[in-house]
Amino acid sequence: MPSSKPMNPSADFLRFGRPLGLVLAWTGGVTLGVIVLLFFCSWKLRPILGKAAPVQDEAQVQGAAAARDTRFDLQAAPSVHREVEYGEGRGARWWPKGEAPILRGLVESGKMPPVAERVGAEPVVLEGVEGLGRYGGTWVRLANAAGDVSIIGGRLSGANLVRWSPMGYPIVPHVAKSWTSSADKRVWTFQLRKGMRWSDGHPFTADDFVYWWEHEQKHFSLRAPQWMTVGGTEGELARVDEHTIRFTFAKPFGAFLERLATTQQAPYSPRHYLEKFHPERGDPELIEAGMRARGINSKNGYYNSLRDFRNPEHPRIWPWICRTHQSSPPEGFVRNPYYWAVDPAGNQLPYVDRIVFEVKSPALIPIAAAAGGSAMQERGLMFKDYTMLMEKRSKGGYAVRHFYPATRADWLMAPNTNRRVLPGDAASAWKATLLSDRRFRQALSLGIDRRQIIAAHYNGVGQPAQVEPGPGSDFHSPRLRDSFTAHDPERAAALLDELGLVKRDREGMRTFPDGSRMTWYIDFTAFTGEGPVQFIVDDWARLGIRAIQRDRARSLFYAQKAAQLHDFTVWSSESDFNPLVEPRSFVPVSGEANYAPAFARWYVLGGLHGRQEAEGKGEEPPPGHPARRVLELYEHALQAPDRARQVGLFREIMDIAAEKVWTIGIATAPPVLAVVKEGFRNVPQNMLFGNAYSSPSNAGIETFYFEHPSDSPGAVAQIRQEMTTITPAPDAVDAGTLRRVDDAGMGGLISQGFAALAALAAVLLGVRHPFIGRRLVIMVPTLAIISLFTFFIIQLPPGDFIETRMMELESTGDAAAVEEAHRMRELFRLDEPVWQRYLHWMGLKWFVSFKEGDKGLLQGEMGRSMETLRSVNDLVGDRVILTFWVSLGTILFTWAVALPIGIYSAVRQYSIGDYILSFIGFIGMCLPNFLLAILLMYWSGKYLGINVTGLFSPEYATAPEWTWGKVVDLMKHIWVPIVVIATGGTAGMIRVMRGNLLDELGKPYVTTARAKGVRPFKLLMKYPVRLALNPFVSGIGGIFPQLVSGGAIVAIVLSLPMVGPLLLQGLMTEDVYLAASMLMILSLLGIIGTLVSDLLLLWIDPRIRLEGGRK
Repeated sequence: MPSSKPMNPSADFLRFGRPLGLVLAWTGGVTLGVIVLLFFCSWKLRPILGKAAPVQDEAQVQGAAAARDTRFDLQAAPSVHREVEYGEGRGARWWPKGEAPILRGLVESGKMPPVAERVGAEPVVLEGVEGLGRYGGTWVRLANAAGDVSIIGGRLSGANLVRWSPMGYPIVPHVAKSWTSSADKRVWTFQLRKGMRWSDGHPFTADDFVYWWEHEQKHFSLRAPQWMTVGGTEGELARVDEHTIRFTFAKPFGAFLERLATTQQAPYSPRHYLEKFHPERGDPELIEAGMRARGINSKNGYYNSLRDFRNPEHPRIWPWICRTHQSSPPEGFVRNPYYWAVDPAGNQLPYVDRIVFEVKSPALIPIAAAAGGSAMQERGLMFKDYTMLMEKRSKGGYAVRHFYPATRADWLMAPNTNRRVLPGDAASAWKATLLSDRRFRQALSLGIDRRQIIAAHYNGVGQPAQVEPGPGSDFHSPRLRDSFTAHDPERAAALLDELGLVKRDREGMRTFPDGSRMTWYIDFTAFTGEGPVQFIVDDWARLGIRAIQRDRARSLFYAQKAAQLHDFTVWSSESDFNPLVEPRSFVPVSGEANYAPAFARWYVLGGLHGRQEAEGKGEEPPPGHPARRVLELYEHALQAPDRARQVGLFREIMDIAAEKVWTIGIATAPPVLAVVKEGFRNVPQNMLFGNAYSSPSNAGIETFYFEHPSDSPGAVAQIRQEMTTITPAPDAVDAGTLRRVDDAGMGGLISQGFAALAALAAVLLGVRHPFIGRRLVIMVPTLAIISLFTFFIIQLPPGDFIETRMMELESTGDAAAVEEAHRMRELFRLDEPVWQRYLHWMGLKWFVSFKEGDKGLLQGEMGRSMETLRSVNDLVGDRVILTFWVSLGTILFTWAVALPIGIYSAVRQYSIGDYILSFIGFIGMCLPNFLLAILLMYWSGKYLGINVTGLFSPEYATAPEWTWGKVVDLMKHIWVPIVVIATGGTAGMIRVMRGNLLDELGKPYVTTARAKGVRPFKLLMKYPVRLALNPFVSGIGGIFPQLVSGGAIVAIVLSLPMVGPLLLQGLMTEDVYLAASMLMILSLLGIIGTLVSDLLLLWIDPRIRLEGGRK
């Protein structure tokens, strides 16, 4: 017989009515636990200042110091180019006869011509610094962004007519077999290689050069590139015969060979492929079909999109080429079966079968390289990584190479001598006056304690120096190197006093001569980082100069520079070792001469030679101005017929720079660091490394090889397949049928998603739960309003990606690139009103025109990225799949952990277990997920010996086939983002579930059921838990988009190809269509999440089923 005594449910599974003191004790315990944890972490991670530095072996110390000394003797410099006598023919040792095993099998099966036919009778002969190599292997490279992969066509190819040697000179033949010049250096004639072919097997001839010059350069550009211009006049390119071309100039051009070796703008194009797409010479029907397929409304824009380095259909003459379209990293480039180079034994180059690019966060590239992520990596490594790289050599199985830096200052400050004066702004007038006075610049340079900076910031490596070509260069200038580098604050103060800066404000800082406050700004970007700027600010403060450092976004940095409103900017110099090809640190020849950007713009537009185009553009240096003098000297140096004359003219340029202090340098450049894995051979111990030399291609990159190549069978099969099969982008057009190669893809998925939602709405509207149908109907206006706000808000900030890009390109003086940026405005309809662009983006125009090019978001076309010119559908690609699986895993992990812990904490309220789990939950809620990701990376590497960034270890990343080892490796990596992203949400969900369940357990129906003898567990699971899930499930609508956007930083930290980083990149670069489309996807996910939560609530809560239909 049931007892008549009132039942108290808390006696079984509730803990209500605890004394207030116990609650206070619980709160105090949690607070004390947090304090103890923070104290422990602080103690554990504290710097141990009293610990003596480890004693290094003296031989190792001396060896490291010797390795850092990268000076070289040009007479003993390594060489990879070999002169041969082509008249020897088939009997010569170098005659093409050897080839990679992958190609040999294709030749034997009749799928590929013999190697001699593919290479030609006059190949370039290259021999690595360690001799002949062996075939095979995949060279993994680490890129800091998707755009960084473009170096495959420049620095990893070096496919110029002529090429630099490993230490610069001598310039050697490359695409050209040989050359001659007239005595006055006005006419340069180049002989091409007979039998040379494009990667599709078509002959490479002089016609490809003429096509580039007559039908691309003259059609698309208003003026010739700088390397084709001398003395203010443009040269001409003409065909002599099938294998001979001639460059002709109106004035002598003694430096033409250097300029030709330096340019990364190929002076040739595959006429047989591109001509049919040419806006004037092509097939109109084919062009129209291609424009429809890609959603491009400009013939020029469509043509330019075909020249993209990722286009698998575009023939190349590079060592490695793209044959398979990839929508997301990793991106692979396989050997060119028609590459026109051999080693001295007649083996076709390159030795390496494939290059694969993995995209990593810039900060993680050194860590990934040290963990064995790349066979040879120099890009993205900075000297600040030196200690870490050297310490991990043995564990990582690599050597650290030290290369001579052609760029002689990795951190260079430039005073703006062209400071703009704003009307009514007295401060800008004073700044313009002071910055243009050499005494002010001299004083600031003298006020910097460079030796202190070198000791503290550069670990004692380097000597105080201004930027100059450096030892080993014919243009080396000790006078410029040492000019105003001695720390002399007394002399600096005297110069400042001489300028009239004698008054002080209340803070003891100098004022302008009129007594007004004087503040200077030093702007830098992530490209250089802050470097030693704080040291400089402190040193200048001791002189009474108030300076403030500012970390700027690159777009703002360039916008201020274009407006001439910057005071001081920080950038690196560039390839100063040979100022004949890159003089911007000494002569304002491009907008990257940050000390005189207005003078540079005037010069680039031909102002020095009186071209009308320069009128009113930039700023003309007055007659007698030192900037004008160095420009005149530089023009004479370009025309000088011999080296001695060139050096003599530059001597005066260097002397002027020494006196005028155009820039303020800190120290001699540290060596360029490169990680080279054990067994990766033919990489020189030293090379002249810089952009102007297309490094590392100048070291004979084709001769690099693996001593023990280890590609998986699946990788070998994939490479073999790509030798004979091209997989184009989905929006490519079949020239025969004029139809898209693939009409499916992401656009199809989105369209199907909309169709599925519509069908679901129709079904649910006709059944017993019409309120779900009402939710679906509400989705339409909701998404419409979101789309309006999204598109218009993104464009509220002034400027856009194209405008920023144009400012960057105009500063470089690259006329062709600037004009291409102007054409991009047409491509993206940026001259149309914003409401018209919105209609086009949404695809509303398509309902009237039904044109392929008018398709938009409603038809599943998300537009085109301004940065990469690729379809957003294509960019999203596989990222959506990975994001989906990570998000699904995160949700399942969150629920699997949060539900049982929340239930336990509710039924065991105020127990020891509840305290412990609550404490852990609070920590999870407070710990930022990106910080947890960094900690897991560190602990996994230190204690488990595994690298958990990315999705796979290097040995599996390039293997296409799935094996048990690859599955296990994926599991080692995929748990990290799931746990990291889920931690904060799990902790929050635990608190929600605990609170909800406690509310339910306190309701009368629970007391009644318990009084009737219902078992606690059955009662708990039948009603309270199900009802407590209501708020829990309702949060799904916010979880879906939060997993994408909230996981963006985690994905960046862990180098995961997910959607989040793509969204963040689009927002930061003002890539309108990319950012807007991604935000719409997040909005759609939120609405779908809300719908899912409604459906789940419909299932778990009978009240909703019963009440929903009556509303």
